[in-house]
Amino acid sequence: MKTSWFLPLRLTIFLIVIAILLVAGKNRTEVYIPFLIYSALTLIFLFALSFKLPERYPILSRAIILFQIISELVVESVIIRVTGDIASPFAAMFLMTIVSAALAFQLVGTLFTATMASMAYGVAIWISTGERLPGSISLDILKSVYTANDDLFYKLFLYICIFYLVAFVAGYLSQKIKSKEQELRAASESLARAKLETDEILKNLHSGLITIDHFGRVVYFNEAAEKITGFREYEIKGKSCLNVFAERMPQFSERLLSVLKSSKHAQRCEISIVGMNGEDLPIGVSTSLLEDEARGVRGVIGIFQDLTEAKELERKMRRADKLAAVGELSASIAHEIRNPLASISGSVEILKQELKLNGENRRLMDLIVKEASRLSNILTDFLVYARVKQPAFNKVEANRMVSDVIEIIKQHPAHKDSIVIKTDSDDTTVYVSGDEEQIRQILLNLMVNAMESFEENKGIVEVKIAGNSQLHPDQVRISVHDNGKSMSREIQEKIFTPFFSTKKEGTGLGLAMVKRLVENLGGKIWVDSSQHGGTTLTFTLRKYFEGMAGSDHEQQETPEKSLHSQY
Repeated sequence: MKTSWFLPLRLTIFLIVIAILLVAGKNRTEVYIPFLIYSALTLIFLFALSFKLPERYPILSRAIILFQIISELVVESVIIRVTGDIASPFAAMFLMTIVSAALAFQLVGTLFTATMASMAYGVAIWISTGERLPGSISLDILKSVYTANDDLFYKLFLYICIFYLVAFVAGYLSQKIKSKEQELRAASESLARAKLETDEILKNLHSGLITIDHFGRVVYFNEAAEKITGFREYEIKGKSCLNVFAERMPQFSERLLSVLKSSKHAQRCEISIVGMNGEDLPIGVSTSLLEDEARGVRGVIGIFQDLTEAKELERKMRRADKLAAVGELSASIAHEIRNPLASISGSVEILKQELKLNGENRRLMDLIVKEASRLSNILTDFLVYARVKQPAFNKVEANRMVSDVIEIIKQHPAHKDSIVIKTDSDDTTVYVSGDEEQIRQILLNLMVNAMESFEENKGIVEVKIAGNSQLHPDQVRISVHDNGKSMSREIQEKIFTPFFSTKKEGTGLGLAMVKRLVENLGGKIWVDSSQHGGTTLTFTLRKYFEGMAGSDHEQQETPEKSLHSQY
């Protein structure tokens, strides 16, 4: 109960009155006993409040309050009786009981308490006249009181009026106070809820957020800001941003302080900071002023994001534009060179057959034929890389596809009897959604590349199919592993770049074409090379489910195509 402060105040008043009586030498037992009873009742009620009884048992609490009020009225009427009846100075105690009732009940309950106080006071005064209490109250009885003693009647009437006036005022004010308390409680809850929601929003914001005051001290630093910069809020809060960020983020603090000093909004900019790992980290920073109509500029709010992914995406887009330009160029080159090259190659073949060449001349003629054939292969790879056709998505059984490709690989010049080819699958049948011809081309290039990685034409090539992954239930992973020599990290980063090759006669388009085919099928490809030897190239394809777009009938066999050394 918010107004329980009134009870200790009342108890204090009673104790002061008893002390005054003792000092004044009024040693009358009949006076002390009612006061002690009154104080005991108040103490009991205070103990009930101290144990939070009203909060735990609201119905029982109201019953105790009602009992307290009735008990007080009885004790107060006794005090009036033993301290001078109508002349008793303690009639004002009824007012404290009425006010107490107003603090516990609303207006109706307070008026009811005033009625009971009037009756108790009236009974006490009636008894003092020596008259017997009537069985019922009637107008004749009131007239007899009026005619018997005017002074008694007017005092009684005046006190009753005061009781009701105090009851009405106290009840009305108590009701207003309770109404305001409810409004205040609702407003406090709304404010707390709004604060909680705001804190949650700022806490879970993906962008970093920092707030500094007009002295340049850090006021707020959210979790995203901690992840981006590596600083912790509890370490830097209340400190100067210039000192905190001086070592790793000087541009960042200077940006915030320049906005604070100029009191002008600044445009978004990109700066570089040093991350926790010591590497440069690009971030985009937006700033705004924290203003107050009364006090002006209070600080600066800074919002910043890690631009690493955006920069990577931008790099990929530039690379895609570059590849598109290369594709157009390769198509033009192929059209311009392929026909003259075919004429040259055919003419040289005829000359080789008709002329009887020996020694150096024959070697030069063979070299022309060989290089012309190599140039033709490069042009063919250009066309395949530049003009990857749109895939015809169908239901393809991955295990059967791998078996077919192994049979083709065994006829390839890169295959030797000393090379062992193994397969492994987590299911007997694994269906993927894709273009059978393009998947075949991917597997052929990866397996040929694996066999050509062996320095002594001896090793193991293993193809694994994983179609039951719980982490990726909609994907099928196919990996080609060889136990040849490992790749350096630098080579791994460039392995899918067009025209990059570690082979003397490689075109540098083999794995670049594989990557483009995989992405054309909606998958991803990556390389993993161990320092102890061995390389694994893994790519993903979409798993086939009933009802997906594409034909369910068995695919026709695709004619085998000539294979070239791609890497």
